[in-house]
Amino acid sequence: MTHFDDSRSALIDEAHLDRQTMGDARLAAELLGMFVLQLDAASQEIADASPQRRIALAHSLKGTARSLGIGPVADCAVALESQSAPEPETLERMAHLALLLRDEVDRRNAQPG
Repeated sequence: MTHFDDSRSALIDEAHLDRQTMGDARLAAELLGMFVLQLDAASQEIADASPQRRIALAHSLKGTARSLGIGPVADCAVALESQSAPEPETLERMAHLALLLRDEVDRRNAQPG
């Protein structure tokens, strides 16, 4: 398995997310929860998808991740969108980011306030 540098403490740019949701913590939690589900589903489907479907999935992930301030996922989606065939390391990276994001969202939701 490839080792990924997880020295970043957070995948979510909280300031960006706060601007996008106008400070509505409930909305932010709901959007992040929906994106985690989208990312999980896409991560499972993308490896075996047709080139057109892979590009569509990656494009959707890229847009949603950027709108929510989740840059590492958006960057990985850009790579998947541009590769003629999905590279195993990129697929592995996306799956890894999906796990990290789920953990980060769970921790975020467990915080009081």
